[in-house]
Amino acid sequence: MAYTYTPAGTNIGTAATTHSLNMPGTIASGNLLVAVVRIAAGGAVGWPDASWNEMVDASPDASDDQMAIAWKKADGSEGATISITSASGKCAAEIIKITGAADPTSRAPELSTVATGSSTTPDPTTCTPTGGSKAYLWIWIGGWEGEQTSPPTGNPTNFTGAAGANTGTSGLVATNCRVAVSFREFTGSSLDAGSWTISVSDEWTAYLMAVHPVPVGGGLFTAGGYYKA
Repeated sequence: MAYTYTPAGTNIGTAATTHSLNMPGTIASGNLLVAVVRIAAGGAVGWPDASWNEMVDASPDASDDQMAIAWKKADGSEGATISITSASGKCAAEIIKITGAADPTSRAPELSTVATGSSTTPDPTTCTPTGGSKAYLWIWIGGWEGEQTSPPTGNPTNFTGAAGANTGTSGLVATNCRVAVSFREFTGSSLDAGSWTISVSDEWTAYLMAVHPVPVGGGLFTAGGYYKA
């Protein structure tokens, strides 16, 4: 396993319809970029261009906040920020730079089904990616309404590298939100990541993402996995 992952957070505490999100530094051509966004208002998120491949853009939990997740294969020309659009609301986001991953245009990251609730223990469903047992990078992804400690204390069990972004504490509690991510390198065909404890109960959405490794021996992908070149 030879992944590196570098999150960059953005904390926007003033409601707006356009948001400038921080990008990780030193992005090279071929890096995988994963963006996790929560807007404290329902309504579709608009990405900068078609190079961002949207996986989620919905209001799954009872807060009606918008959650959006997208990935991009970097071309090396990326700047320090990107601009997204949304309904008028505050914004919290993490953009993660990943090296050591498979070419996402051949094998894109995969998500679990959505999990939602209202509690202090957001808990994604099991993720079972295509292709069987591999040395995946698993990313715990969550977003919630409110003014909780950001990122949450600690990490989910066996995860590390917690990173979070938030909209602060100004205004009504319901106008604020948080996102958080955590990471685990683990070889297997599926994973149930378990919960992460947040400091105050509120509505939440959670996913588990599997990032595919570079094929063994530089192999090519097939419908069921990959083989050596």
